[in-house]
Amino acid sequence: MKNSYKKKFKGICKNLIVNESKLNLVATSLSISINAIIMSFKLAVGYIFGSISLVADGFDSLLDLFSASFAGIGEKVGKKPPDSSHPFGHEKYQLVFSLAISIILFFSAYLIASDAIQRLKDKFLLEFEWIILIAASVSIVSKLFLSIVNFRIGKRLNSPVIIANAKNYRTDTISSVLVIVSLIGSYYKIWWFDSTAAFIIVLLIFYTGYEIVKVNLPELMDKGSPEEIVKKVQEIALSVNGVKEVHLIRLRSILNVYTGDFHILVDPEISIREGHDIAETVKSKIEETGLFRNLVIHIEPFLPEESLRKS
Repeated sequence: MKNSYKKKFKGICKNLIVNESKLNLVATSLSISINAIIMSFKLAVGYIFGSISLVADGFDSLLDLFSASFAGIGEKVGKKPPDSSHPFGHEKYQLVFSLAISIILFFSAYLIASDAIQRLKDKFLLEFEWIILIAASVSIVSKLFLSIVNFRIGKRLNSPVIIANAKNYRTDTISSVLVIVSLIGSYYKIWWFDSTAAFIIVLLIFYTGYEIVKVNLPELMDKGSPEEIVKKVQEIALSVNGVKEVHLIRLRSILNVYTGDFHILVDPEISIREGHDIAETVKSKIEETGLFRNLVIHIEPFLPEESLRKS
């Protein structure tokens, strides 16, 4: 009987791993449900007992609900197949949603900083309360769990949106640790600890938003591929019999997969069919690596005026 239950459990886990839509659903559902619970808990405790750092942490969890929703929508839209209006696919929607998450982070940082400044002006002293410690501890465990789960699922699905959320949850874990530090300060009657912790949370939120922008914005703007990727294309193409030269390589990445076009120079005496076959062989060998797709190869005659080699 026990073996039967074990087999069923393993089967369910296997299906979740294989089915990408289920993985996305797992990431979104967990993020929304857990954030809703801990957000309500932290905001209620923070407002009732006057902890600005816990309120900041709770407000960040509120924004995480929007981020999790963006992640679910972005992942679903991004995986749609190419159509007449988007012949190259919808993957870049995921980059747009990732940047939307960073904007949310920047906005939350601004609001938290404003509240912390006011607390510093008022020299507000936070009273030590065990319930604040419990709320922060629950948040740490929950956000650490969400960070690990989302990061693994994001890597599995190659989803920048889910990975962006995982980084955000990692920051939230540190923020909750700072809430505990501020509570220790209140125990020793240090009035500025709570607001200072809130400012540090602001810096962490801003840094996470910056990291998301730094990774996703260049790709959204079609930044060129690294030199090693260009060399890889050249090496594979030149290994195909009949290719005399490779040049004018233009590549861009979409979710770590490169697409673009380049020219190959072949013997000018061969037929169009032979040149086409050479190009198809080059394309097949390059795309077999899994790093490239939808490459366009231009065939040119290997003549002095076409070659880029120095005489």
